[in-house]
Amino acid sequence: MKKKIKVLHLIASLENGGAERQLIELLKKNKNHGVVLFKNASIYKKTLNMLNIKYWELGVKNKFLVFFKILALSRIIKEFEPNIIQAWMYNACFFSVLCKILNIYKMPLIWCIRCSDMTTKYYTISLKFLIIGCKLLSGKVDKIVYNSFSGMKHHTNLGYSSKNKIVIVNGVNATKFKKSDSLRKSLRDKYKFKKNEIVIILVARVDPMKNHKGFLDAFKKAKDNGLDNLKLLLVGKETDSLNIPTDTIALGMRLNIEKYYNIADIIILPSLFGEGFSNVLVEGMLTNLVPVSSNVGDSKKIINSTGFMIEEINEVGLLKVLYKISNTNKSILNQLGKKARLRAYKNFTPEIMAESYYNLYCKVI
Repeated sequence: MKKKIKVLHLIASLENGGAERQLIELLKKNKNHGVVLFKNASIYKKTLNMLNIKYWELGVKNKFLVFFKILALSRIIKEFEPNIIQAWMYNACFFSVLCKILNIYKMPLIWCIRCSDMTTKYYTISLKFLIIGCKLLSGKVDKIVYNSFSGMKHHTNLGYSSKNKIVIVNGVNATKFKKSDSLRKSLRDKYKFKKNEIVIILVARVDPMKNHKGFLDAFKKAKDNGLDNLKLLLVGKETDSLNIPTDTIALGMRLNIEKYYNIADIIILPSLFGEGFSNVLVEGMLTNLVPVSSNVGDSKKIINSTGFMIEEINEVGLLKVLYKISNTNKSILNQLGKKARLRAYKNFTPEIMAESYYNLYCKVI
């Protein structure tokens, strides 16, 4: 019989991001865990209530104001009595280790770092300080969990502690993300995509790392050069405010994203940097989509031989892969999609992820 290990998770909020979805999958398998949210539970408040997860919302408006909540965390820890503290992403990681140094708690601390090579020039200077601060204090942490081998390598090269590192890859729900012929037909009819057209879906918030501008410029050029069988669907926060080319639909943020994968034939990840383990690649693969990605994070390991890699992340490389997609027979794309589903189903499940975390918990306590 498994030990009942209580873990208190620290995270900024529960928005519609990859790390947040992973935490929710972990909580589904561990309903005795608790969550401290620096801001609020956001879109997952209802889910936490349904799962009967104990959680605390600190209501912090600025991420650095969380440091005025140290006493609040102390009270929560005394109330909840966890065996382990687990922090998600740089802000929570830095806050959690400072609290440990200040003897707010004595139980083991686990960090979850989700990215690889963040290019900080696109973001606020506070992110750079957090990355450096976490590096300097990383030796005080019992375990650092990376969700990608590229992320682990990058942070080790930066100077993060190498004695306490481990990789636990993401797990994606294969029951939630799966092919539906009826959804495909109704949604393709709704958005006027024809049966013979190849629909590419790009699922990402608008952010410099996601490379919307570079990809949209390449897609426009491909359309100008006569690739008439390609269509593009953008889903993600603020995509509906982008200047889009012809044969493109931008839907903005959608909470039920699993529905929209069914419209497409291809899931594309044209990111420039920063990706660790891409959830959207696996979500698309589980829906029988052919994965296409730039060589960021662990994308090559995820895709293996089930899709295409973008050789160079510039206009030439993007155009090459768009021509390759356009010239690939639909039956071959269907075969690759089935192969992608099988690979994702075997290797990237919530069960594997949860078991890996449980084994880690047993070791650190």
